[in-house]
Amino acid sequence: MPADPYQTLGVKKDASQDDIQKAYRRLAKKLHPDLNPGNELAEERFKEVSQAYDLLGDPGKRARFDRGEIDASGAERPRQRYYRDFAEGASSYASDSGFADFGADDFLSEIFGRQARGNLRMRGQDVHYRLPLGFLDAINGGKQQLTLPDGSVLDVAIPPGTRDGQILRLRGKGRPGIGGGPPGDALIEIEVRPSP
Repeated sequence: MPADPYQTLGVKKDASQDDIQKAYRRLAKKLHPDLNPGNELAEERFKEVSQAYDLLGDPGKRARFDRGEIDASGAERPRQRYYRDFAEGASSYASDSGFADFGADDFLSEIFGRQARGNLRMRGQDVHYRLPLGFLDAINGGKQQLTLPDGSVLDVAIPPGTRDGQILRLRGKGRPGIGGGPPGDALIEIEVRPSP
């Protein structure tokens, strides 16, 4: 899993968006692959810095990360479920009759009956792809097509100034959901080829 993006950029959690941008620019100038040809360590570090800035440089993504809704790579985190989320009126069992009124048969048939009726809706899985881009295509942006393993084609809008290692999210283009749940997303990692 990627490191904490605040540590990667060397800023505190309460840093302003301006401070985050300055930290990213300082590191990007130092680590850019064009300035460090053949230095794989600098290239790897540049990708980490770019990914951290992709997350923290966007106020919406940053807020979702701070709330724990997405992880450091920008992927959705499953919501934690606790037993109390499923407890309906737990105080109804606090009677003098102990567990005599528990009704285990009713309880189990409710749980298994609910699943059998197909009310279990799950979001589809995200799928990951890598899209190589020419240096000028990344700077200028535009449309690119990505051919998927099943032969279908996905149109990808490349925003101007796209960085190497940046991940573009195409909502609803992942695996289909289960039980009528929403589809997952397509996560496309951009691989910028060096300019000659």
